[in-house]
Amino acid sequence: MKKNVIALAIASAVAAPVAMADAPTLFGQLNAGIENTTDKGTTVNSYASRVGVKGSEDLGNGLKAVYHLEWQIDVAGGKEALASESLGARNAVVGVAGGFGTVLLGRHDTPYKMSQAKDLFNDGVADMGKSAITGGLGVAGKGGEVRAANVLAYVSPSFAGISLVAAGVSPEDTVAATTGSADDTDLTDAYSVAVMYGSQKDGLYLAAAYNNFGEDITGGDDATEMRISAQYAAGGLIANLAYQDFQDTGADGSNIQAQVGYKMGKLMPKLKYSTTDFDAAGADDGSAYAIGLDYALGKKTKAYIEYMNSDKDMQQSTDDVTSTVVGLLHKF
Repeated sequence: MKKNVIALAIASAVAAPVAMADAPTLFGQLNAGIENTTDKGTTVNSYASRVGVKGSEDLGNGLKAVYHLEWQIDVAGGKEALASESLGARNAVVGVAGGFGTVLLGRHDTPYKMSQAKDLFNDGVADMGKSAITGGLGVAGKGGEVRAANVLAYVSPSFAGISLVAAGVSPEDTVAATTGSADDTDLTDAYSVAVMYGSQKDGLYLAAAYNNFGEDITGGDDATEMRISAQYAAGGLIANLAYQDFQDTGADGSNIQAQVGYKMGKLMPKLKYSTTDFDAAGADDGSAYAIGLDYALGKKTKAYIEYMNSDKDMQQSTDDVTSTVVGLLHKF
């Protein structure tokens, strides 16, 4: 899989290889673990387990139709959970790709979300968007990790390793609560843009991204989210840093996250540290950290143990929160 981040983040995600045109591909992952969390006890949880299908069709003249449908499933839930959360909506898009780039329509991660460097704790208790790590900053308290409905997105080709992704979002059914009228909606009521350089897999990766949620969504001032990311990966080492700023979102402030991991054969120890500066009056700076160890059982299967500690200031409560997870992840 070649190095351009867009190929990694979108093009390969929504379009099957040319050799597989007209052949839908089933994909997904099952991720479950035994979790112990402060004041919640011990249970078995599912962490963004998912299933999907993707593919493409050659249209001739250098064009192809692309599609990607994906649903979140709860592999640990009982009958009650399955009745209320049978299938959770994830990315679902259809589009056209060619030399001009890729145009997508549907529901998809914002370019802001896609711009993040590799999250070594992705989907777990220390995921980049979890409130225990960000302090609940940003629109809907998701730390910028927004998957939006009603999206028109454009992915540019790579120019000297630089790619642009832009998306317009109409307010109905977005992650942000719509407080204004649903009439006269526009694809610029919310928008997200990202510029990315290099590869999230190897070498240097740099990205800058911006979200704007307009007054038709917020019911007040425009809400803005900004992220700058830098990463270096070589050999078994991967290290990255992200700075984020959130204004007029209902939960304002800035957040810095740093991660490092080093793969040694089948083992990868990893570490994350996060600090948040809240804009709210009287709120002290919060911090959180996570440590973990991955063990590769096979090419697509790993066992892992992760520990996360989020202090009382990050939680804006009277107590720290800790979580320990022993889990198993299989991709297909």
